[in-house]
Amino acid sequence: MLHSFRPVIHEFSELLVLGTLPGPESLRLGQYYANPNNQFWNIIYRVLSKTDIDPEYSGKLSFLLGRGIALWDVFYSAERSSALDADIRNGAPNDIPRLLKQYPRIKRVVLNGRKAEISFNRFFPGTDIDAVYAPSTSPAFAKMSLDEKTIEWKTAIMSGK
Repeated sequence: MLHSFRPVIHEFSELLVLGTLPGPESLRLGQYYANPNNQFWNIIYRVLSKTDIDPEYSGKLSFLLGRGIALWDVFYSAERSSALDADIRNGAPNDIPRLLKQYPRIKRVVLNGRKAEISFNRFFPGTDIDAVYAPSTSPAFAKMSLDEKTIEWKTAIMSGK
């Protein structure tokens, strides 16, 4: 059984990005989006108009938090035979409604990929929050270019600000 990380969040967070569950490289390093082929950090930095991605994980988190963006996952735990979201089985959700009550400044949730969107809607159908889909930043989702994904992410993030 795999487990998610604690949320990266603070009292001034206004937007919550939800993935599904950390992949093997992220779990190994204890870092969100640690797979160098995952486009998350590249997209986020581009959306927020910064060209140099901080090489240190702590700097990346400071960059996000400094812009009111928090990170977490839909799943608290699940079984997964590979890095693919399609292989997630027997998932138990994180207590996202409790987190949203604890951090009332959060007004929007951005769901990283279809599995995150479908799972969020299945587990939390009555959640009163603006929740929007953004294309998966995973290297497995290659039918969109980095530029196309960046445009979609910018719309998802900026239309709520």
